Amino acid sequence: MEQNIPSRIIKKRGRLLESGKSNAYRLVHGAGDGFKGFHLDRLGDYLLASKEGKPDLAEEEIARGWMSRLKSRGVYLKQLQKHVRHSNKECSSPKIWLGNAGQSETTIVENGVHYQIRFDEGYSVGIFLDQRENRQRWLQQKVNSRFTLNIDALKSGDILNTFSYTCPFSVCIAKSGLRAVSLDLSRKYLDWGKKNFQLNELHPETHDFIYGDVFDWMRRFRNRGRIFSGIILDPPTFSKAPKSKKMFQAERDYPDLLNLALDIIEPGGVILACNNT
Repeated sequence: MEQNIPSRIIKKRGRLLESGKSNAYRLVHGAGDGFKGFHLDRLGDYLLASKEGKPDLAEEEIARGWMSRLKSRGVYLKQLQKHVRHSNKECSSPKIWLGNAGQSETTIVENGVHYQIRFDEGYSVGIFLDQRENRQRWLQQKVNSRFTLNIDALKSGDILNTFSYTCPFSVCIAKSGLRAVSLDLSRKYLDWGKKNFQLNELHPETHDFIYGDVFDWMRRFRNRGRIFSGIILDPPTFSKAPKSKKMFQAERDYPDLLNLALDIIEPGGVILACNNT
């Protein structure tokens, strides 16, 4: 089975495969690896394939190859959707494709940090692997050898994580010794975030978990004169509060989001601004 994986793909992943610090990362990256429209991620004991339609034979073979090499229990398949916000949890959740389905909940490790993921909670499983290097930057408080965050020298020491989802960034912030303020529209995801803290022997009660609209809370912080040493902006493409008439659209509303962040970041602070389009 392992011979179904092109050697060039294995070579690309060599550092991740050999690190011993992570069991969650991308194995096949679409057209960049010669499999247009098909992606395959490792998530602990399972693999997660993503494609708009049904995988073809070559895609199944490489999935089986990785499954054999990594001794994975099974491969889930997520059907990529253009209008995911209109689908329900049951329809959008990944389904078992190859191998055996185990518990819907499992734990992964990324750069030595543990996270809970779930295959039955809708389109997203609890973490976005493309932010691995940014999470590590907060974990180490260092962008590169020439750019240290130097948060300890700043006044606030608090880091605001907006659109925090299940709080992976917040966990890294807390593990680095800083205080995380996680802000999200979903109580369910904030509770999930607290579980991620506990998985890493961190105490959620020493950090803030705030339920509510990001724009409303950032305006409150500004009006109260509260500042932060760091702010993470990683919004979804679309987001809507339950009682709000207005939907957040990244393409339209990002400038307002960034301006609010500039109002509450202390001099010398760091803003991580990401855009998912």
